[in-house]
Amino acid sequence: MQLLISLFMALPSFASTQALDNSTCQDRVERGGSIQVQMRPTGNGDCFVSVSDYKKDSMFYRGYVFAADGNLMVFNSFGAGPVSETTGAREFYTFPRRFKYPSFTWDQEQRVLKVVSTTGDEYYFDFDSAQLKGQSKAEVYVAPEIAKGNAGGVEIKNYKGLILDAGFKMGSAPTSNPRGKVKFTDEVGKTCELTVGDIFSYREDGDPYVKFSDKNLASFLKKKCSKLKFPTL
Repeated sequence: MQLLISLFMALPSFASTQALDNSTCQDRVERGGSIQVQMRPTGNGDCFVSVSDYKKDSMFYRGYVFAADGNLMVFNSFGAGPVSETTGAREFYTFPRRFKYPSFTWDQEQRVLKVVSTTGDEYYFDFDSAQLKGQSKAEVYVAPEIAKGNAGGVEIKNYKGLILDAGFKMGSAPTSNPRGKVKFTDEVGKTCELTVGDIFSYREDGDPYVKFSDKNLASFLKKKCSKLKFPTL
């Protein structure tokens, strides 16, 4: 969680209408409207794009982090205090992953920030609220309140592809617990539940990562979740 918190505290440069392509990850921080967006490469070859409200005036807020492995983490802060009691995260993963890194660009005319995930999905963030307002391949519901009881406050429904929902966890990423449950849902709504450990491995620092390539994941799910439809690779 400390890495996530640091992503939301970075200093800005400027807002640009030029997007980096999905094969490039450069350390950059920009602001537009109420949005602060940061792209950050890591030492292990990952790349994060974080979106937050830099005009927030309290420790109650919601931010978003996109990663190269198809992860969208919805990060919640519930005030000051121990991380285990005042932070929480909801995680979604989408497949197949078609690009190396997530990317972003500003749409000044529509007053949105557009983040493109490694799956190629577009996520739209409102200039004024800095909150997620839509997604190109799904219906998105965002709760107006920041509360421990609403599972991060974001729901993604009717996704036109394969999505993994790892649920919500206080104090750390849901995928940090290998015994936790994850749920796959395909484009026609069929579901399959597995454990975190079935899908994720862990680096030396404890960070989880998807242990399958898309091709190998499709083969694995064909055996474990035969009713699921894996999108065309």
